[in-house]
Amino acid sequence: MHAGERIAVAVSGGADSVGLLRILLGLRDELGIVVAIAHFHHGIRGADADADEAFVHEIAQGFDVELHLERGDARARAQQNGISLETAARELRHEFFSRLLEAKKADRIATAHTLDDQGETVLMKVLRGAGTRGLAGIFPEQRVAVGGSIVRPLLETRRGELREYLRSLNQPWREDLSNDDVSFTRNRVRARVLPMLREQLNPAADVALAHVAEISRAEEEYWQEQVKRVLPLVVAPGEPARGGGRKQTSQRSVALDIAKLQHEPLAMQRRLLRAAAEQLGCNLDFEHVDAILCLLAQRSSRGARDSTIDIANGWRARLLFRELRIEQMSDEPTAIAYQHRLPLPGETYVPELDSTLCARISESNGRTENAAYNRAHLIRLPEVTDLVVRNWRPGDRFQPARHASEKRVKELLYAMHLSAEQKRLWPVVVAGDRIVWVRGIHSPELHTARGERLWIEESTE
Repeated sequence: MHAGERIAVAVSGGADSVGLLRILLGLRDELGIVVAIAHFHHGIRGADADADEAFVHEIAQGFDVELHLERGDARARAQQNGISLETAARELRHEFFSRLLEAKKADRIATAHTLDDQGETVLMKVLRGAGTRGLAGIFPEQRVAVGGSIVRPLLETRRGELREYLRSLNQPWREDLSNDDVSFTRNRVRARVLPMLREQLNPAADVALAHVAEISRAEEEYWQEQVKRVLPLVVAPGEPARGGGRKQTSQRSVALDIAKLQHEPLAMQRRLLRAAAEQLGCNLDFEHVDAILCLLAQRSSRGARDSTIDIANGWRARLLFRELRIEQMSDEPTAIAYQHRLPLPGETYVPELDSTLCARISESNGRTENAAYNRAHLIRLPEVTDLVVRNWRPGDRFQPARHASEKRVKELLYAMHLSAEQKRLWPVVVAGDRIVWVRGIHSPELHTARGERLWIEESTE
């Protein structure tokens, strides 16, 4: 932060954001900055969210700072795009921040992410199999295309320290009751996983995970420079033309010279594949990259020949004589994305499947004979009024019955020997941000937030 800059503090009303606001208000004369407040109402917590907004408005008036308010509908965004409620809320909030920066109402947005947030983020990334980019966690500064940035000055500060600071000032804050809802992944990590790690493995587990982020961030910066240097040497423009040379193509695609790619170490090969695909807007996860490398290995062992694999919805990797092409499948049917509301209780017809899904609630109120088994193998849904049925997407995860942890839906479908079209359309049912049913996979017992037993069935009649 520099003298003369306008800093909009993202204040939700919680202890962390109020703490950051009070810190910057105390330093604004020394730093020569102008402090304002930015508050976004996500439309998902009813009267509690309204009270948060009123509380923030009162703080802004009390300290005579400018207040930027905006509202959105995170639940509608989640259902429309088939994403989790957490992701939808984050997207809406970041769009709000971008608009403030674009309109020159602020030079920087300051958010109150703490060391505890960093530890939670890194642990979740580890469990998802992320590379160093993911393990870098939350960056201290995130540049926004319009020229401003989002800064996180509290990444080395503990939540407890902020609360002690606020108590010393007699400064109240709001408690977000949704933070206790363990149907959200981050809340489960915060309330269950990290306390166990602190107790049984390392009392400073949060600090150790934050160190992982710091190390990974430096590693990622190094690799980005290396990829920027090597990628132009490996990527070939256009596509091969008859009689030699290359021609331009209107198809969204990129070609990589196989010999040059395989000359690089494995770590660089993986990064070059991801970087080349990202130029097209195609994001490859580890499994996609691994599938491409397996395709190249098969070519080496069997001799040069054309071969193609699907690597993501609407994208494929195609092996030619001397090059590998990553391209959009414009000459093949692209994956059909569908999403339908499933009333709870109720049913909905899914035309893409020519079948009907039914969600019904048992009158037994969740009481079955084997109560001990049910407690160990059930999913308790968040307080939702409707479910969503959609086709699965890369990155989706599901915990089948009798499994101790979540599995990638993609992995679960491998064993079912589906055709490409069947796989693209395979349905899942989502409650909040969690997949609770996958066709053909034995699901744990489903209970509503009130403890009632929920059944999901599919009929083709």
